[in-house]
Amino acid sequence: MDAEICRHALDRVPLSLIIDDSTALVNLNYFFLRDRNAHLGQDQRWEDVPVVTPESFTREWGTWCREHGVRGKFSVVPNPANIGRLDHGLALFGQGQLDSWLQMCREVIVPSFDITPEMLTHTYVLDLDTLQPLPSRIWEQMEWREFHEADRVDEYIAFACRILVNIGLMPQGVTSPGGFGGKSLDLYARVTGEGCRSVTGNPTPYFFQRVQSKDVQVETPVWYPDRQAGTAVGEIIACTGDYTGSWTGYGDVNPDYYITEDLAGGRLPAVIDAGSPCVLCSHWQGMYGMHDGDRRGFRTLQTVVERLRQRDPNGVQTRWRTCSEITNYACARELATLQAEGDTITLDLPQSVPELTLRLRGTRARAIRLEQQPLRAAGSRTAFQSGSFYHDGTDTLLAIDPPAGSRTVRLTVTPEA
Repeated sequence: MDAEICRHALDRVPLSLIIDDSTALVNLNYFFLRDRNAHLGQDQRWEDVPVVTPESFTREWGTWCREHGVRGKFSVVPNPANIGRLDHGLALFGQGQLDSWLQMCREVIVPSFDITPEMLTHTYVLDLDTLQPLPSRIWEQMEWREFHEADRVDEYIAFACRILVNIGLMPQGVTSPGGFGGKSLDLYARVTGEGCRSVTGNPTPYFFQRVQSKDVQVETPVWYPDRQAGTAVGEIIACTGDYTGSWTGYGDVNPDYYITEDLAGGRLPAVIDAGSPCVLCSHWQGMYGMHDGDRRGFRTLQTVVERLRQRDPNGVQTRWRTCSEITNYACARELATLQAEGDTITLDLPQSVPELTLRLRGTRARAIRLEQQPLRAAGSRTAFQSGSFYHDGTDTLLAIDPPAGSRTVRLTVTPEA
């Protein structure tokens, strides 16, 4: 029997929305642009950028995403622009305001989005002993494109994660502020694993650093897989540039860049049809824009999501996922081994994920059992879910939630006569 683990859960292309530069209440970009101008000797527009992104807008945005099934990643910078650690209070706001935002985030954002630090400040690199900017005044965004063992980046990542844990937001991975780690990917992957696991215990954390906006072949790399330990580090790669207001908050918007009104053109259909993960990169500043009546990024997102729904109304080709759902599946697939003998498939799973999906090439199954539990036959691609199997031409697709606590899983396949 020719059996393989499918690239994507339920054999559906994952859609995901990355939100960068976000944090509690404060619009990070007001301070980021102010300090970046001083750092680079530039005079980029910043003084009319809003200082606050209201909790009411964040709640509305998160509620809309949940109601429309949008999932992804939402950064929470732990010490935005070094104006205050979120676990020690945030300058400009009372503790009651911050507590209210955090509660909203746990209730509205977390169910649909991973939370990650976008390192510690998103601006200056802090001395971990003093929590003040280094005397060199180097930036996470710029000078830490490349770093070395002596830079203690694993401890830096761990500290950023610890702040989020302290405020009740469990990070699933980390996000690069700008160019952070872009020239040290191998080391970055390792210290992500070490730093995140030391705080969260997560065996398969991920990092987001790269955007690949041209080629339709977009991978989900798995770094440092260790079958014995059951650990790995995933990497999520975005497939789009940002035309939802960009990192300035006042940049261009263009829904047609993502998917045209006729549903045929734009970046996303090409990536989806190539079978690659379709991960959109956006920035929080653009979602709100320059004032509450602007919302240029949010309006663009709403148009794009509706067009994606129209293109795949029954969800047979695509499925919204968090970034960790995408990377955890990739890590589990990389760590797994599969052996098919006769009518039995044996899976060894150092890491288990829901909706683990197999394709049996050239076999149309009449019945399949997971251990002693029969899978149900799905009569259509729409009905194909975990716990079922489906005839896809001459092949059979099957999806399972591996039994809790079981590393070895056996499937028995009865082919059609």
